[in-house]
Amino acid sequence: MIRSFCGVDLGGTTINMGIVTDNGQVVLEKQVLSHVDRGADYVVDQIVATVHDFMRQGKQKYDLCGLGIGVAGLVDSKNGLLRQAANFPKWIDVPLTSLLSRRLNLRVTLENDANVAALGEYRYGAGVGCPFMMMVTLGTGVGSGLILNGEIYRGANGVAGEFGHITIDYNGERCACGRKGCVEAYVGTRGILREAESMCREYPQSSLVAINQASLTPKIIYEHACAGDEAAIKVFERVGQLLGIGLGNVVNLLDIQQIIVGGGVAMAGDLIINSARLKLQESALDLGKEPPRIAKARLGSGAGVIGAATLAMTMDCS
Repeated sequence: MIRSFCGVDLGGTTINMGIVTDNGQVVLEKQVLSHVDRGADYVVDQIVATVHDFMRQGKQKYDLCGLGIGVAGLVDSKNGLLRQAANFPKWIDVPLTSLLSRRLNLRVTLENDANVAALGEYRYGAGVGCPFMMMVTLGTGVGSGLILNGEIYRGANGVAGEFGHITIDYNGERCACGRKGCVEAYVGTRGILREAESMCREYPQSSLVAINQASLTPKIIYEHACAGDEAAIKVFERVGQLLGIGLGNVVNLLDIQQIIVGGGVAMAGDLIINSARLKLQESALDLGKEPPRIAKARLGSGAGVIGAATLAMTMDCS
């Protein structure tokens, strides 16, 4: 029998689940609609049913040793509670680990999804061999998870790692959180679209000008950048510079070895990363050490499932 762990990536729309061996290989996987509006009991039923399905499929081969859950929200990992989450209406202090462990007779662990993704990349992805690292996820917002000395760093209240809300310009653009000048206000989707609007005014010959601004997305801007549009290229260069300034603050504070960039906006790849790398080198203190590296995430859409299973592995060894 092969030791294995179940990883659950619980989102507001879907639940991605998989059985992962202790070498990081996903051997069974399934996606179901989460229907979080129907309440926690319904979602728990969905997870339990899927685990039972996995166990039927692999009962002759896989020895299921634990289950880990990653969820976007405020998590009390010590007590196994989902305190609250923007995409889970009326879910307050839900004891997910106890609800599932009773039903499955398994050890269950719970963690914020950004921390879970960072843990997965550290163990099996771009962060292997880097016990001091941060993963940044670029999308509508900017998420992040910290690995310090080979372990998830949660802080005093379990909410460490809010890189997206580091201030890089206290008189700057308003962020969705209500504060001014956050990294997310410039590097998240809204910031990218605002930068594109500005570049279109500066480069009236840009192919972006002909696009209805209401339908513009980072993906479309990226496609135009790949086609050689100067304004589109400069959008991502500028976003990368601002990302690099924020990363420099983290590196100076925590002496990070490696920064891993993932998420939908990270599709722009080198357009953002090369620009961020240059600005990071300017922003980070030169203390005679090897400069921190920036790399693209390797686990892709599987980071949540692999990371959650890795969390269960880690707890199984503790």
